[in-house]
Amino acid sequence: MSAYVFLTIALVLNAAANLLIKHAARASASPGMAATPEAALRVYLSWPFLLGVACFGFNLLAYTQALKKLPISVAYPLMVSIGYLIILVVSWFLLGERLAPIRYIGAGLMLIGLWMLVR
Repeated sequence: MSAYVFLTIALVLNAAANLLIKHAARASASPGMAATPEAALRVYLSWPFLLGVACFGFNLLAYTQALKKLPISVAYPLMVSIGYLIILVVSWFLLGERLAPIRYIGAGLMLIGLWMLVR
C-alpha cells in the first residue's frame, strides 16, 4: 500500500478515536452524574471509550507504516491538520459544537498552509 494510504487511514483513525472518547466523556458529564471512581470506571469501560483507545492503537500502526516512506515534516502536519479539520466538521454535525468565526478563518489558513506544504 502507498504511504499516503497509510497516512489517510491513520488520520481517520485518530479523528475517530478523539470523537469516540469525547462521546464517552460527554455521556459521563451529564447533570446528576457524580464524579466518583465508579463513574470514571464506567466511562473507561464504555464501548465508545474502548473503541477510541483501539482506534488510537491502530492509528499508531498505520502512522508507523506511513513514516517508513514519508518525511515526518510532511506526514505530521498533514495528519494533525487534516485530522483537526475532520474533527471540526464531524463535531459540528454530530456533537453540535459551534466555533467562533475566527476559528473558521484559522481552518481556512490551515488549508492554505497544507496546500503550500504538499506542493
